[in-house]
Amino acid sequence: MLSEDEFVRAVRTVERFHRAWLNDEQREAVTAGAGTPIFIVAGPGTGKTTVLALRALKLILVDALPTEAVIATTFTRKAATELRSRILSWGYQAVSAAIDSARAAGETAKLQWLHQVDVNSVKVGTLDSLAEDFITDCRLPGEILPATVEGFLVRGLARQHALWANKRFQDANLAALLQRLTPRFPFANSFAAKLDAVVAFIERARHDGVDLEAYSRRDAGSSVLVDAAQDYFRALGENHYADFARLEVLLHDRISRGQLERITNVVRAILVDEFQDTNFLQEQIYLEFCRRTGASLTVVGDDDQSIYRFRGATVELFANFETRIVSALGAEWQPRRVNLFRNYRSSQRIVDFCNNFATLDETYLAARVENKPRLLPSGLRSTNVEWNVPVLGMFRNNIQQLAIDLSTFLSDIFRGDGRRIVTQDREYVIRRSEGGDFGDAVFLSRSVRERTLAAQPRDRLPLTIRQEFESRGIRVFNPRGRSLKDHISVQRLLGLALECIDPDAAILNGITTISPVHRNTMLQWRNAAAQFRASDPVPGRLDQFVSDWMRRSPRSMSAWPREWPLLELMFSLVTWLPDFQHDPEGQVYLEAVTRTISEAAQASIYRGVILHGTQRDPQSVQNAIRMVFEAIADEIVDVDEEIMPDVPRDRFPLMTVHQAKGLEFPLVVLDVGSDYQRAHAMQAASRYPREGDTVHVREDDVADFSPVGPMRSGRAAVDRAWDDLRRLYFVAASRPQNVLLLVGHINLLRQPNPIPAIGMGDHRSGSRAIDFVPAAAFRSDMFAGTVAYL
Repeated sequence: MLSEDEFVRAVRTVERFHRAWLNDEQREAVTAGAGTPIFIVAGPGTGKTTVLALRALKLILVDALPTEAVIATTFTRKAATELRSRILSWGYQAVSAAIDSARAAGETAKLQWLHQVDVNSVKVGTLDSLAEDFITDCRLPGEILPATVEGFLVRGLARQHALWANKRFQDANLAALLQRLTPRFPFANSFAAKLDAVVAFIERARHDGVDLEAYSRRDAGSSVLVDAAQDYFRALGENHYADFARLEVLLHDRISRGQLERITNVVRAILVDEFQDTNFLQEQIYLEFCRRTGASLTVVGDDDQSIYRFRGATVELFANFETRIVSALGAEWQPRRVNLFRNYRSSQRIVDFCNNFATLDETYLAARVENKPRLLPSGLRSTNVEWNVPVLGMFRNNIQQLAIDLSTFLSDIFRGDGRRIVTQDREYVIRRSEGGDFGDAVFLSRSVRERTLAAQPRDRLPLTIRQEFESRGIRVFNPRGRSLKDHISVQRLLGLALECIDPDAAILNGITTISPVHRNTMLQWRNAAAQFRASDPVPGRLDQFVSDWMRRSPRSMSAWPREWPLLELMFSLVTWLPDFQHDPEGQVYLEAVTRTISEAAQASIYRGVILHGTQRDPQSVQNAIRMVFEAIADEIVDVDEEIMPDVPRDRFPLMTVHQAKGLEFPLVVLDVGSDYQRAHAMQAASRYPREGDTVHVREDDVADFSPVGPMRSGRAAVDRAWDDLRRLYFVAASRPQNVLLLVGHINLLRQPNPIPAIGMGDHRSGSRAIDFVPAAAFRSDMFAGTVAYL
């Protein structure tokens, strides 16, 4: 093993650490002994990923833990990739440097040990992915391993086994309960709304450890809801499926029963990233691992950045970690707390703004980790006057003008000589860095949908940004902005595929149980495809290709295959659709379509193929229509822009705040209220809550039947609603390095009665804790919560 000094020397051969090593708090977190649990409260930009990666390497190289004994979990696959990349890159370089030192010193034993260190054996992933791996590695005798299902397949199983079974979708008692659990939409009688509520309960029942037997005895509606959930769970088991929550349940059960000894006999260290977004089931898994293995435990997180309540995250588990681990495992597990508060990301002006925003509400302070220090700007340029541009604002009468002025602002920076901001006491110039482009900026919002989800949709700011930017020759990157089913290339692709597999739509029109809305959507796709075929797109002969498919005519084959994979058909059709070949957004959409086909194939007896020359030919087509095309028409297929490792440099990205979690940008445009022309009650939940939102009502609904319920509901639902919005805007405001620009409707500033909004710093008392002044009137000595609007 290495001494701590040798470890530091080895790691400092990594270019990242040539100039500077860790600060005192980071060093304390990395070098703490393996025997003490470490509780790291890490604010934004404080280097938590660096600390986690180095702590993993320290446990291996200083404490001599076997590499395969170290597990690190993250909240997202992207974060897992980043953490693993650092462990491998820094680990290989550090081990190589240590080998050179040991060889020079003639330390034979150390040299032999170092040659056996393989940092590639460290297990890094989301808890779900690791659960799948562990269950596979420790498969029970004769066990059929479950296939993992997610997204639209989960909804499909719930639709069939939870709602259609016993005609529960028509049950009056269930309908009454689900209406109570959906307060913002009191007339949630549609099948889709009921399905949403049932799926949410199915997830929460496992995440929160709900006592379903006790819950079912509460009233008639609760009994029906539990029966629906149990039928869903039974369908998973009988069909050998596992959604993510079932994977975690299986993992916890098998650890508790001693059925994962191949893992528990090896594990000696567990590092958990983003612990503030852990749910109760996941917490119990970590605690059970520690109970069984005595593993060194390191948890990292920030309660101010807990923004995944809708996925079951329970921030109270993080805030009360120090007492909960002792209560569960004993006094010897008292953790050592380390606060990371030195921010290396942002300018002092932005750090001060974030500090002010996090502490301006006395009610919110009660929900934070106790004795939490303020962020301290510590980057090399954090106090440089030229880099400390005021926090800016841009508020206009309509989204069209806002998009015009925003595109001019960014064009000046990334295509011109820079944007000058003249204040009362100095002039600032915002310029792109050398080689900089629109990818150095980002637009953040609660939602980046380009049109509202309403019977009569209206345009939103993301759409006017797309239109204005593209009129100037600037492309945007916003694959989540449009529904998959509404993108013209997707319509053509799906329409062409439908024409190929179902000529004249005979099978589609013969499915009596399909929603008329979904049927019409698919017919519209076919119309789009027919028009496209008629245009004879490059490279030509599309009409012949489709006609051959319609007739199953084997022009270049001796006979038409008995099985033709739908996925192969899609890739053949892409030949005529260049968006899917060259456009980054198109590639994201194509991935969503092909992933839907692949996942559907897992759950289909037809395995995603179109049959020919068998008695089951029509059924194979019908199955494809129901499982693939209807799912996309129903808008239950999500796009996954994470397939793009980086946003194209020449495109302006639009992201939700959740997408941007863990990222940083030189310039951030934050939408604090472009939708808010009036103080409408329907917008209150996303702007200035008067009551708890749907997720808070559902938390309270199961509180009396869940071990975590009382702790969570110790704060009123409306308080939790305010907490969640404050955290969301805090996360967004802490992404920029140099420039933060708040944008919204001018009515947010109107006097004497501005529209109240949390993103504008408003209190429940009616006061506003952020000052907005014209840029020309701004002075550098104004208090931290001052915005200079343009």
